[in-house]
Amino acid sequence: MSRVYDNKPLQSIPVENHTWVGCWNPARDNLLNKVPGGPGVLMDGILMGRSRHVITDSEKQKFRYVVLQVKPSVVHKRKFDKTSGVEIEPNFSDNKKVNTGHLMSSYKTEAKGVSDKLTTSSVRDLINRPELIKLTSKHDKAECIALWAEEQQLDRIELENGDTVRLKTVTDSPFIFSLAKLDTVTSQVSNYAGGENVGASWTDKVMSMKSHDSTQPADDGAGADEDEWDD
Repeated sequence: MSRVYDNKPLQSIPVENHTWVGCWNPARDNLLNKVPGGPGVLMDGILMGRSRHVITDSEKQKFRYVVLQVKPSVVHKRKFDKTSGVEIEPNFSDNKKVNTGHLMSSYKTEAKGVSDKLTTSSVRDLINRPELIKLTSKHDKAECIALWAEEQQLDRIELENGDTVRLKTVTDSPFIFSLAKLDTVTSQVSNYAGGENVGASWTDKVMSMKSHDSTQPADDGAGADEDEWDD
């Protein structure tokens, strides 16, 4: 069944204008990585607020963003294969259950390796940038992290305060690489935007990758047991 997307709730949020000295270039201005090569984070959280911002640089170029106030519930480092560079599933837990009994009747817990899980404070230290915080600080909410999405990334995704979202950041920065809304009843992704195809719906993403399902690694935490996210 087709779905009608309505961005009126987003349009109703007032736009705040900011002047940026020089050309707006997050990569050059060290807004992306404090340490080169940072993988970024994979985060589940609750959307607690939104604000709209337009950055106008010295060349009169305008860049439109929506800043999401997200209260993290669980965060992990993004992880990439060292040889191929392909993103792989993080280590969601530092322990795993191993069957020890007949017909899976008993288990033991043993080390799975170093967990990629992060605390909220460590994520904040990792991705926050003072230059950006001063633009959005009046919208800050307790226990939340401000994350920047290009406005066009939200063209095909319906978001309301209180929604549970899953997102990836562009390296170790507050800029969103991809964003999905989670159905908390079924624990499934209900719609998705971002990544290589900015604004693409989750259905479009799935259909475009369908022919590669047998070879592509799981993404956005897919394939991980829900109890691993709750560890």
